[in-house]
This record gives sequence, C-alpha cells and structure tokens, in this order.
Amino acid sequence: MSGAHPQEDGHRPRGPEFPPGADQPPEGMSRRAFLELMGAALALAGASGCFRQPREKILPYVVQPELTPGVPRYYATAMELDGYATGLLVESHDGRPTKVEGNPDHPASIGAAGLWAQASVLGLYDPMRPRSLRRNGRRAAWGMLAQALAPAALAARAGARGAGLHLLLEPTGSPLTAALLARLRARFPDARVHWDAGGNAGGVYHGTALAFGRPLQPHYDFAAADVVVVLDADPFGAEPNALRWAREAASRRDPEARTGMSRVWVAEPTPTPTGMYADHRLRVRAGDVGALAMDLLAALVALGTSVTAARELAAALRARAAAGGDAPWNPAWVRGAAADLHAAAGRGIVIAGTHQPGDVQAAAHLLNHLLGNTGRTVWYTEPVLPEVADAARAAATAGAPTPPGAATLAQAIEAGAVDTLMILGGNPALTAPAELGLPRALARVRQVVQLAAYRDETTAAVGAGGDHWFVPAAHYLERWGDGRAWDGTPALVQPLVQPLHGGHDAAELVALLAGERSTVHELLRAEWRGRAGAAGFDGWWDAALRRGVCGTAAPRVAPPAARLETVAGMLDRLRPAPGGALEAVLRPDAKVHDGRFANNAWLQEMPAPLTTLSWDQAALVSPATARRLGLVSGDVVRLDVSGAAGGRALEVPVLVTPGQADDCLALPLGYGRRGEDERLARGVGVDGYALRTAATAASGIVPGVGLARTGAHRDLVLTQHHWSLLDRAEEIVPSAAEAGAQHATPPAPRRQLTIFQPVQPQGADQWAMTIDLARCTGCSACVVACQAENNVPVVGREEVGKGREMHWLRIDRYTRDGSDAADAADAAGSLDDPDFALQPMLCQHCEKAPCEYVCPVAATMHSADGLNEMIYNRCVGTRFCSNNCPYKVRRFNWFDYNGEVAATEALAKNPDVTVRGRGVMEKCTFCVQRIREHQIARELGQAPPPVLTACQQACPTEAIRFGSLTDPASPVHGGRESPRAFSALAELGTAPRVRYLAQRRNPSPLMRPAPGGAA
Repeated sequence: MSGAHPQEDGHRPRGPEFPPGADQPPEGMSRRAFLELMGAALALAGASGCFRQPREKILPYVVQPELTPGVPRYYATAMELDGYATGLLVESHDGRPTKVEGNPDHPASIGAAGLWAQASVLGLYDPMRPRSLRRNGRRAAWGMLAQALAPAALAARAGARGAGLHLLLEPTGSPLTAALLARLRARFPDARVHWDAGGNAGGVYHGTALAFGRPLQPHYDFAAADVVVVLDADPFGAEPNALRWAREAASRRDPEARTGMSRVWVAEPTPTPTGMYADHRLRVRAGDVGALAMDLLAALVALGTSVTAARELAAALRARAAAGGDAPWNPAWVRGAAADLHAAAGRGIVIAGTHQPGDVQAAAHLLNHLLGNTGRTVWYTEPVLPEVADAARAAATAGAPTPPGAATLAQAIEAGAVDTLMILGGNPALTAPAELGLPRALARVRQVVQLAAYRDETTAAVGAGGDHWFVPAAHYLERWGDGRAWDGTPALVQPLVQPLHGGHDAAELVALLAGERSTVHELLRAEWRGRAGAAGFDGWWDAALRRGVCGTAAPRVAPPAARLETVAGMLDRLRPAPGGALEAVLRPDAKVHDGRFANNAWLQEMPAPLTTLSWDQAALVSPATARRLGLVSGDVVRLDVSGAAGGRALEVPVLVTPGQADDCLALPLGYGRRGEDERLARGVGVDGYALRTAATAASGIVPGVGLARTGAHRDLVLTQHHWSLLDRAEEIVPSAAEAGAQHATPPAPRRQLTIFQPVQPQGADQWAMTIDLARCTGCSACVVACQAENNVPVVGREEVGKGREMHWLRIDRYTRDGSDAADAADAAGSLDDPDFALQPMLCQHCEKAPCEYVCPVAATMHSADGLNEMIYNRCVGTRFCSNNCPYKVRRFNWFDYNGEVAATEALAKNPDVTVRGRGVMEKCTFCVQRIREHQIARELGQAPPPVLTACQQACPTEAIRFGSLTDPASPVHGGRESPRAFSALAELGTAPRVRYLAQRRNPSPLMRPAPGGAA
C-alpha cells in the first residue's frame, strides 16, 4: 500500500500532527447559533407528552416485569422509507425513546440498523418541528379540518364522484393505507391518487415490466451467489433492502469460510459502499452503463450463452462482440465478468441500480434469465407497491420512463381539474422537476391540505394563495401503522410516546376523507382482524406487537417468458456517449437522502462515507477531469443545463475524488433547503433539483452539463485530513498479504520498549474487539450508533473545520494506486483508479497505553478487565494524553456543548452515560455501561444480557465483533489468530485490545492484479 492520499490531485506534503487551529482556544459562540446546532431539545410544552401512558396498549419486544425506573424496555416497531418498512427495536427509558436498534426477527434488518434509523431518534426531539395545525398561517383545531374534509363538504366542492379531489402520496406498502384508499375510491370513484416516487421506487418495476411484460418485485440471494455483477447499483449501501443484502454478501467475503469467497464486479460512476467490496471495480459514466450491459450480453453470447429463441438477435450480439474496442472502458473488465458469469451459470447475480433507466434494468433481468440464475439466486414476487407498479406498467407500455406523480399532478392543475389537493408526505415543490413549475401551480389550487414533518418549500408555495391547511406529521415513533418489507413481510408500527406536538399521519387523513371516524389504532386492529381471523385475535395481536412481524414473505411467482425481442431495440439506443461531454448524476445523498433528513445535526456532521465531507455539499469530479478543467478541491463552478426551467444554474464547489468516473460530475441531492422550520439545514449546499428535467428525473442522469469556473473558492470541511498519520499507512492498515507475511514470519523476539511495566489484568473478563476489514463497507452506521449511545455532542461546521469533531469512532479511508487494465503500464502513481481500503478507528484500549503514564491526575487508567478508562471528574484538560496517543482517537470538548441547551435536552440523552462538561477528554469506552449492566446482572444471579457495543450492534455486515478473551465461546475469538490479523502500529509495543483482519480481494485470473497485491 502506498499510503493515505488526500482527495486533491497529487500527494499532500507532510504537515503538522494536528490540523490548523485545533489546538487554539475557542473564539466563542452565540447562544442562538449553539441552540440551532444542537437540534435535539424539546419545547417545555411538549415534554409532558413523553411521560403520559399511551391511550392504546403497546407491548415490549419480550415479556418483562412491570416497569422499573431506570431499567429500559425495548419495543418492536418499523420505519418506512421509500415505501419499504424496516423492522426496529427501540430502547425506551421511563417512557422516552433514546436508542434505535435492528430487529433480529425482521427480514429487512436482521438485527442491524442503518444510519437513517439510528439518527431518527434525534428527529423525534427536534425543537424545530411544528407544534400546531394551521390554516392560512394561523392556529386551527383538528375539528375544523375534520369538518372541512367531511364527505358531504367534499362532495359539495369536488363533485359527488370526487372529480376535483386529488391526493399526492409517497410510496407505501402499508396494507391499512391501501384498504383506506380503496374505501375512499368507493365513495369518490373519480378521485385521483398520484404517487410521488421521489426515491424512484417505480424504477425497479419499470425494468421488470420491460423484461417480462408485467411489473414484478425482484429478489436476490447474495449468500448463494459465487459471482455478482453490479451495474451502477448500491445493494450493500443505499438500496431499500441493503441491510439484508450486505449481511448476505459479507458471509461470502471471508477468505477462511468453507463456502469460499464470492467475486464481485462493480461498474459505477461514483465510489459507493458496494464499490468498496469489488474485486474489480470499473469507473464508468452513469449514462454509459446501458451500453456496458449490452457489451456484457454480447460477450456472454460469444462465450456460448444460448439465445436461440432470437437468432437475429444472437447474430447482432456476436457482431457487437466482434466489433468491440470503441468503448470508453477497459474491455478486459467486460471479458472477465462475462467469463465468470458464464462459468457460474445458475450461481450468479446481475443487478442494475433502481435509478438506472428501465432498459438497463431490463437488460440485467434478461442476463439473469439467459444464465439460468432465475429461480435460484434470483426470483420474483408480486410488487410490494402495487399502485406504483401500475404506473410503471403504463410507462413501459408507452415506451417512456415512469413519470413522477408531481408531473401528472401538474398536468391536472394546469387543466383546472383540481379543487382540493391532499399532499400527504413528501416535498414536491422541492423534488419535482423544475420545468414543471409546480410551486406556481400549487398556489392556484383552491384548497390544499399538506401533511409534513416541517413547514418546507411546499408550505411556502401553497401558502401563496387559496385555502391552505398545514398538518404536522407524526414521527414514526409517535403513531400506529403497518408496512411491508422488500420481500413483502408485513410489520406493525407501534408508538412509544404520544405525539409530542399533536401530529397526525396519512392514514388518519385518508380515513377522514373516506368518512371513517375511528382512530388509526382501531382501524389498524380492524384491518388485521380481517386478515388474521377473529378467533384468538387478541393473542395474535399481542404476539405481533411484541415480535414486530405479523406475517410471512410474499410467495414466489414464476415470471413470464423473457421478452428477448426488447434487446434488439436496446442495441441501438444503448450506445456510449461521445467523449468530452460532461455528465451530471443527481441522486439522493448518502446522509440526508432526498432532503428529508437535512435538519438532523447528527447526519449533517457525520463525515460522508468515502469522501469524509461534513456540513457541506460538493460536486464530485475525477482527478483526470479536474486536471483537464484546471480545478482543485474547493473551486466554485457554475453548472448549467440546457432545458432546465428558466435556464437556472447552480454555483457549487467541486471535490476532486479518487475513483470518480471521468467526464462525470456527481452532485448529491437534498441540500440547499429553504423551509421555514428547517433552520439547521438552511445555508448548507445548493438545490440540485433545479437541474433536473422531466426526462431526467427518474434516472438523475443529466447529459450535456455546462461548467464554468467562477474564480471563487470555498474551503471544504474534510475530516480525512485531520489527525495526520505522517505517511504511516502501511503500518496502520497493511494489505492482507503483508499481514499474512508478518504473521507467518514473526520478527525475532526482542524486549518491547516501554517506560513502565503495567500490572497484568486480573479480572474475570478481558474485553477485546476484532474488526474484519474484508466485511466493512464504510456505511458509517456505526458512527451514528456510537453518537446516539454515548451522548456524543454536535459541534457545527466551524468547529469541525478546526479539527474539533467529537466522534469517538471514525472511518479512515486509504487508497492504493493501481489499475485492473492489463495494458495500463503507466497506472502506478495515479489516483484516477485507486484501490480503496477502509478502517474504522477508535480507542485501541492498549494494554500498554501511552496515554496513561502522561496524565498528571490519573484521569486515564487501566481497569482490571482490560479497558482504557476515562475518569471525567479527574480530567483537567491538559491534553497530554491526546498528544501521546499514536492513533489520534481522543477528543477534547472545547465548549460546554451540553450546558446551554433547554432542560428538556435530557430527553434525547442516554441516562446510562455521563453527559460531559467542558474541558475534559472523551473517547471510546467499549460501551462500558453495557459491560457493567452485564456484570451486575450476573452478580445478582440473573441471566445477563449479551454484551454488544453500539457499533457492533448496528453493523449490517457483522464486521465488528466484541467479547471477553476469557470466554471460549465469545465471538471475538473468531479470526483473532488468523493470518490476516494485525494490530495497528504494533511495532510501538502498545499491545492494543483491538485487532483487525486485513482486507483480501478475490481477483479474477483473467485480470492483472493491482500492484502490491490485495489492499
């Protein structure tokens, strides 16, 4: 490995140990700015709601004794995002939720929780959430809205059949919502429902409709796949079922496993967590992925894959394979991936991203069909989102992309057909293609009822005219409901608290329109009584609430015959774009998604996966493109797209990113917010939605982008450059080959250099951690989980820029130069196509800790069970321990970050962890509060809970393992003596209790290995 490279082009000169300004005294902060940054306090008026018992019975995950003060309870619920539900367990202390974990009984989470679920508890306590229902900006009562939306009142305005009634909803798999919509249509047959699939939930159905003639739900078994080919997808990071797929894929990435390692081929424009898994990663523009899929199909036909049902097609594919050589990518990647798929027929997977056009997704399904993967590693069920699937079917029949619901709504408004509009979730004024002019159209609707978590851009648009009702949305931890996972498994959503600010949900409003007067709880029970049967329903209901799952996965269906004739048209349409043209890729951000999480301080401050960007947004460009355009990271450029409404353009800084495709600019969406309530998100980034058109909204691929330098520069906050390791990357994260060599031929024994001889630990338990770098995807769920569990404060952009971030766990990113191209003799030294290595870095809990013998007040010391402890009330803030730590994992809190918040800030805090004041050192404690809970239960003769650290419990790939070295059954033993095992900076003699397992690739013999072996 050649070392840690910064994200600018070229090498960064050796600099000081600490970032500039990190060791300078604070400059002060206003109370107003501080309160906005903290973003987790409640108004006093809402506090009492946390302690009232719910009106309906909720049940904990397991049968427990009566509520004991100070003893947490865990409740099963589910969080829906992009239409799919993920089962969760939520920890509740004395009636207030404090921590989210995955539900091991739910197929979509299997015990893990992503970063959005981890951060959702902070959204519950956000003080900027609206606190009342409003009509035309003034407070109003729910009874007034119920009267205005009564069926008789609607019929008088919208017609007896409801022709003037339109609803705009986000995709949902909720059986209750589907049943309520059916009853609404029965009462108002002419009412129209538009589905605002902002996350492109309909894209997956568009592909299957083209491939098989009808929309289906695809499923993949990555644990059974020997070869995986990923075409601009992120199934292990951002896809709706990513937690399960990442766990399955990780089970095949262990070099010592009896099943053997799978081989992963990834083609993508921007580095993703899935790309980190790749044995062979290909940089390719998003708009060229379809042409790459056709080349892959042609290569398979050349190898003998049968397409006898279409002889003319086979001949055309063979001709394409023979013609090769004009593509802007390495043909060796295509030949190698095709050879692997052909050899592993029936044991492979080809998957295309849901944001890719339907043609590309259809090509992936047809490839699986031709290879015999269908029915084995790939299978299908009926759609989980049937109404979204119907729209995709219509679009496929018309030969067009699936239109967003905002487009059909804008057409209806333009035609004067909308009298009453219900916007039940989403933010269409922000996310709709700019050319639709939806904000102006919304102002012309006579009556609009908006249900939203915040007063946002849509609120401002509809408030310009007409009769506007704003209804605050209930958080998922405040409401009853149901949902379905990607595989169709239904789950119940049960609240943990009463709505803090009187929030409501979409099902409640749809029921109001349909003339239902029951509560959502009563409607939910009635719906599931009809599904489960009346006999013994109460027992069934209690069991479903406790477990969080109330059914089984959808049954498999045999897909219709593949429509190979569709490939003929694709051969002409899917061609590489001409070189030199700049392409923009506009997709939801890895942190704030489509913008709905932009007001969450934990997510804004978290370093972005792979780029480590914090509190900002940037357009990612490759080093080669930056050199061609004369750009460096932080240069502000003007982006212009012909066809964008009003000729609007954006000015945004660029970030030179290793591994980015050439001539491809990636701009994450969800920033540039302007909502009245989302004050934390205002001023962070720009609105990338302004560059989308109706034709490019589904895929987010915008060709022909104009770029001009403005001459301005913005310093980006990149935590990758903090805490310099002084070019010691080979010692910090060696390659698997290097780690194996060190293990196989250890150096001659010699006396370790040390200032003191520490006392040998004497405790019954000796705690340690193992982190498998072959499993880590860099998703950063562990970072947010640690922050939530340990009350780690937020410090804001300015302080992070000074190197004062407080995260106890960080994900370091290293690059190793190299190329998969067999003829790339000059690849060495290039950052354009690097090999990546990721390493979670936390306190190493050294047995011979350099921090301990320099502390003048013994604030840091060793415990009997092997922990490097911090005694906060002894610390006087000398920071000697941080200076002496070779891993740079200790954090000094310059401000009293918890001192100026409202009293109700404690509602978001974990009561089991000390809330630190100003002037003390903080660091990872191995979640000592959980260890002590285990020990106390054992001493009392009770069954002790398993000790799981927060980062370990959140990790979807089980890369982190923790336990006692004295327990032979502890999972920490697995791999600890493997040839891949190593300790960071082991030559210093610190004897860390954290050991790593080096990353190992499974390269194809047809491809030249990258220089230096596996990273």
